[in-house]
Amino acid sequence: MKLRKNTGPAVSRRSALAGAAEFCGRLLAAAWRACFARDMRSRLPDFAGIFLRAGAQAVPVTMLVGFLLGFIIAYMSAAMLNKFGAEIYVADLIGLSLVKELGTIVAAIVLAARSASAFAAEIGTMVVNDEISAMRTMGIDPVGYLALPRIAAGALALPLLSLFADLAGLAGGYLTLSLFGYSAKVFLANAFEFCAAGDLVTSLAKGLVFGAAISAAGCRCGLETGRGADAVGKSTTAAVVTSLVLFIAMDGMFALLLSASGA
Repeated sequence: MKLRKNTGPAVSRRSALAGAAEFCGRLLAAAWRACFARDMRSRLPDFAGIFLRAGAQAVPVTMLVGFLLGFIIAYMSAAMLNKFGAEIYVADLIGLSLVKELGTIVAAIVLAARSASAFAAEIGTMVVNDEISAMRTMGIDPVGYLALPRIAAGALALPLLSLFADLAGLAGGYLTLSLFGYSAKVFLANAFEFCAAGDLVTSLAKGLVFGAAISAAGCRCGLETGRGADAVGKSTTAAVVTSLVLFIAMDGMFALLLSASGA
């Protein structure tokens, strides 16, 4: 009599965690080898192209979303505070919220929607076409050759995108307050009244971690692509969902740590 294998949710979760741990281990090993590899310069053109697609080409949509977000938050807040003659405090709200949280979150969502899905689709297509199997046959590690440059590009791109989102959000907030007769000088003076240099450094550090995590999620989902006509589509969807949940959970952990440290 054959025993049935336990394929319940608990086993699936353990397999997922084991797969994630294995991928992280292979990624760290590939990063360690890359630090001492002689052919790192030959990978620079690939890195530059990936960074161009993940970073530079994402600037317009990031600034558009940041501008609209800043405009909407400022308009809704000013409409309420105008009843008390305190609409100038909208500048403080916009500056503090963008620098500490919203700028990084906007950039992370854009990176997850654009780049994580693209990474999963690119690598997933290679899996379906047996290109990954051919790389392993030739002794090439797909994690180091494909995933590592994409993760490095995402980690570098997200802090820069968050800065563009901050600037665009401030422009949207100023546009709202200009309708109430406030000048740009007054707006900027109030926008950065409660912001410290440490807030910007923390935001950029979070962007670095979030960018690496989002890109890693996209690459891992691509490498785990199965067979079939809908395999790449499933990997792309999984990459977006996984990266969004991952960076939001990490943002919550950052908030708890910063709150506990009194920052």
